[in-house]
Amino acid sequence: MGCFGVILLLAAVLQAVVLLLSPFYKAKSPFSWYYTRIFKPLLQDDQRYQWKFYLVPCFYMSLYGYIVYVLIQQVLPAVQGRLWLIEKVAVIPILLLITPVLGFLSMIVTPETTRSHLPGFPDQYEPDGIIYYPGITCRTCHLRKPARSKHCNICQACVLVADHHCIWVNNCIGKGNYVYFFSFLLANVASLSYGFLRVLQISVTGSERYTRSTVIFMILCGTFAVICGVFTALQLQLVSDGMTTNERDKWYTIQQIMREGSLVRTPQGEWFIRAAHNPAEFFSTNAYDDKAYALKNYKLIRDPSQIPNIYDYGSLWQNLKRLCT
Repeated sequence: MGCFGVILLLAAVLQAVVLLLSPFYKAKSPFSWYYTRIFKPLLQDDQRYQWKFYLVPCFYMSLYGYIVYVLIQQVLPAVQGRLWLIEKVAVIPILLLITPVLGFLSMIVTPETTRSHLPGFPDQYEPDGIIYYPGITCRTCHLRKPARSKHCNICQACVLVADHHCIWVNNCIGKGNYVYFFSFLLANVASLSYGFLRVLQISVTGSERYTRSTVIFMILCGTFAVICGVFTALQLQLVSDGMTTNERDKWYTIQQIMREGSLVRTPQGEWFIRAAHNPAEFFSTNAYDDKAYALKNYKLIRDPSQIPNIYDYGSLWQNLKRLCT
């Protein structure tokens, strides 16, 4: 394994111990030193050691560079005679170029934020009165929060139509860079799948023996094609359902409240949660409103079909087009 491998293994084991035993032992030596000096600033504090957010993008670029190196230096010379002309002059060069370009654009093109959203400029989305409400001010940056926005502690801003802060590109995904992010995902799936399937087909149907480089190339491409494919499918499923990654947990919470028999709606279209300790007391689904209400006329919601999602425009294509424009 080597000295470096042993160090990495010990670090991983120590990290696992801290994660599993915290908070029971984080105040006891020697875990307390590790927790306060390494674990907390590196994994919990978003404002310290900003260089840590570039580790995953650097890992991706290193891995991609290694795959390209193996392809050009060792795999292509072995399969050159089995490739079609269009693959040599168009397909392979385009896939090798477009993937890092889209990744770079996903990294440098920042999404729109409330700071760039000029006062008086119309919002892209209306509050739905269930998970988003008008007149909300962010508790962190103290600016008005439009519907579908979310404050990112890493970027220190409220991102419009926020999805998530992607560690692979160290950038928030939101209004203004969705098109680059989804294109980057699809480019990865396409290039990795093509590399794995094409080399596999040549190796199976040809008389050439598997070389060590060919096996490494296929393992890397095949493994990461599956990982990227699953992640892309999950992202597109969210889009098809008319929600972002940020909104997924919000809708889950609303539906969980419904399953508990506590979600109600008034004839005026206002949504409330019936208190478990006092059925005559109700609270708004607005997380910024902690007042208790007394309702007399309301309807108990029992089925998800009774909960409208105004951000779902009926199809994956329509929802994706709205996000990317």
